[in-house]
Amino acid sequence: MVNFRMPERIGVRMSVLQFLYDHAATGAMHDSDERYPPPLCHPGTREVVIVRIKDWYGFLTRPNKPIMWIHAPAGYGKTAIAGTISKWLEEVEGLDFSPLGATFYFWRTSSERNSPARFIITIAYQLAMSIPELAPHIDSALKRNPMILRKALEIQLTKLIVEPFKALGELDDMPNRLIIVDGLDECINSDQEWRVERRYAEDQEKAQIRILELIHTLQSHRLPLSFLILSRPEAWIKQHIQSPLFEPIVEEVDLYALGDHLKDTATYIRAELSRIEARVKADGTVGQDEGAEWPGEDVVNTFVWMANGHMMYASTAIRHIDNPYGDPRTLLKNLVESSSHTNPDLAHSSPFSSLNELYLQIMRSCPESNRALMIQVLEDLSASLTMFSRTVGFQRALDILDCLSGRVPGLGYRAIRLLHAVLNISGGHPHPYNTLEPFIHSTFPQFLLNSRLSLEFAIDQQKGTRRILSGCLDCMSRITLQSEMKGGAYIFAVIVWPRLVRNLLYLEPLNFPYVDVMEKLLSIDLVACSIKAITSDDGRITHQWFDTSQYVGDLYLFIRAFRNHQSEPLAQRAVTHAVSSLENSLVHFLHQSPFTWPFHFPYAFAEFARCCRGIKQGTWTIDNNNQVVKALRQLREEQPQHISDLIRRAESFIFTSVKNFLCAFDCYYNEHIDCPPLDDDILYLDDT
Repeated sequence: MVNFRMPERIGVRMSVLQFLYDHAATGAMHDSDERYPPPLCHPGTREVVIVRIKDWYGFLTRPNKPIMWIHAPAGYGKTAIAGTISKWLEEVEGLDFSPLGATFYFWRTSSERNSPARFIITIAYQLAMSIPELAPHIDSALKRNPMILRKALEIQLTKLIVEPFKALGELDDMPNRLIIVDGLDECINSDQEWRVERRYAEDQEKAQIRILELIHTLQSHRLPLSFLILSRPEAWIKQHIQSPLFEPIVEEVDLYALGDHLKDTATYIRAELSRIEARVKADGTVGQDEGAEWPGEDVVNTFVWMANGHMMYASTAIRHIDNPYGDPRTLLKNLVESSSHTNPDLAHSSPFSSLNELYLQIMRSCPESNRALMIQVLEDLSASLTMFSRTVGFQRALDILDCLSGRVPGLGYRAIRLLHAVLNISGGHPHPYNTLEPFIHSTFPQFLLNSRLSLEFAIDQQKGTRRILSGCLDCMSRITLQSEMKGGAYIFAVIVWPRLVRNLLYLEPLNFPYVDVMEKLLSIDLVACSIKAITSDDGRITHQWFDTSQYVGDLYLFIRAFRNHQSEPLAQRAVTHAVSSLENSLVHFLHQSPFTWPFHFPYAFAEFARCCRGIKQGTWTIDNNNQVVKALRQLREEQPQHISDLIRRAESFIFTSVKNFLCAFDCYYNEHIDCPPLDDDILYLDDT
């Protein structure tokens, strides 16, 4: 869900464009701070495909086929190619225009970059910057109808891109601009109802095909735009692009089959080993073989053979060798020697076999005495993936997990610091709307979760989820209304516990610790915990757009998850306890002056209202006797301005849901608000 609110007064044109920028996925742009430093091809590598792209794209003349699709498996440098082309276009000299029209880098763990929701807005903003003639027409479109940003993506495309281009008149003489869309396969969420539980396999196909359809619509208007799309060759993407609709307008490039990958990886490996050698000599830590030539041609050739043209293998191995805590010579020697114990046929049977062998080598380089703890920390990271905000920082996140899992703070960080080749130990650049991304590449957690690949280093995500949930419930058992929320573990606990319960039920439907969890919940003051969650403002520890609105949505999904247990008394009591506690916490704030409402309260209420819809089946019934409804009606009679304040503050979030909820129960009268009639005066929690 994207929160759109137009400034009340718009002055100069830049105010409108700033408004557009504020709602764009700024992290998806090629030069964003979130992506710094951007991946680029190593000098002298990927030259064949770079030339192929340059030959296809024309600055002044449009290519015969307006779309180029480059595909390859993970780890073959697609994003680096996209970054290199972006950089080249920005640095081209002798042109009186910017050939780079726009970029969008999808990323599956970023809420603003893993769905189509901000795709058109982001592209439109960048086009307004790169083609100044478009800016006044986009400006006019937004002034006429600021609600464009809440319309369907297809309408956004027409109003913010197609019509502004058409308003320029003759387009045949306009220079051609390139739009780069990288990581289409990383677009895994549809833009509708982003808060509900995802069915990723179905949802990602829908989202990715929608992006392709939007691009097809754009090119059908014969605008001076070309499109470079890079992705993995997912079956549905390939099928769609090779369909009769797309095939005539798409130039397809199989990166895996193009160019000399062995030569590229050899160039990269030699350059990086030379850099490491220079660093080691400068540090004065040349190791046991001081004075000898390093690394030696035979070692380099073996390293190149092991990489087998797989750039991700090469870069991961280099990070492992370039270890600030170890001797690069010893690490390289051990890596190369490990190849003699590997079946050559197995090592090269697939693009990932050699990478998996490398992952094993990295794990085995850690002291045996440390491995059990290291695996436990990796389980915790896997279980809490996407739950931490990137701003919290990697080390603080580990300290919170240490607290919840019963470890001494700092122990988790020490347990995994030797895994810097595969983990983002530094935490990356802060960005408020993205998750902490602990794993450098998605293949590493996949490796850890597959016991056939990771062998003795396999992790059990269920164990991690159980451990963290148990720690959260223990923290919550100590919370009262008078408690001070000292420490990130308490804030994390009160916000994410419903999601952890739901995740564990999904992971272990038959072995869910049902009695333990339900009895623990019944012993906790959930009213106090809900109030603490709504008042939480500690630097976005958790990854939520508005922390507490997500908490309410997750609590609703927790209730849904137990609808199959409604016949069991313990489940009924726990669900009733959770529902009444949330409602009591909302009533707690409704009885206060709006001047004392915590920042997140209107959004928490808006999420509560969103969950309450006119659906005929449900588990959570909201009627005229509901305590929230009674509190609202009391406000209507005694403090009607408070109701207006609630609507005003929630308006930028989900105004329609709040309006419908208040109108359904006669909690608000306003001649300017149209309250649609409902079938009756009972709402049910959405069970669809």
